[in-house]
Amino acid sequence: MKIRRTVATAVTAAALALAPTAAFAYGAADYTNRGTASDTTPALGESFTITVEGPGNTPVNLTVTSNPASIPDSAISIAGTRTATKTTAANGVATFSVTLSQAGTYTAVVTDGVSGEVLSTQTFAVAAGSGAGGTASAGAGQLSATGSNAMPIALGAGALMLAGAGAIVVANKRRQGASA
Repeated sequence: MKIRRTVATAVTAAALALAPTAAFAYGAADYTNRGTASDTTPALGESFTITVEGPGNTPVNLTVTSNPASIPDSAISIAGTRTATKTTAANGVATFSVTLSQAGTYTAVVTDGVSGEVLSTQTFAVAAGSGAGGTASAGAGQLSATGSNAMPIALGAGALMLAGAGAIVVANKRRQGASA
């Protein structure tokens, strides 16, 4: 009877430890729109949107960086920040509003907030003056390392399960020794 309970406890603990891995099931293939800009040649200081469509209620990250690095972060506005995370609505759509207020080249990278997988990369060249800027094109050579590694979590969960099983065995042996 005690062995059944111990096995049932171990199986339940394993199921609970592995449950978060279901969140890693979404990937770039699940997105029908990986990041489309409403304006590929934004004018200086003019807002434009980047829209993503994928699984409902899933976090999506947008990071915008400038080149040259001398352009201050204050020149980039994504609804008030330089990096934004939004959760897609039930219909799977997330929209980011972006404003670039200094001339230069900007790279917008959209990543899946669960897996860290890059969904799209777009480059925007904003020209100085009052006219519209340059062009947008997909680029892939300058991506930062994103995502997560589930291995430390799995190893930690396994170590906790072993420690818990060991504690149960020790407690059972003590209980048996005390009753004898």
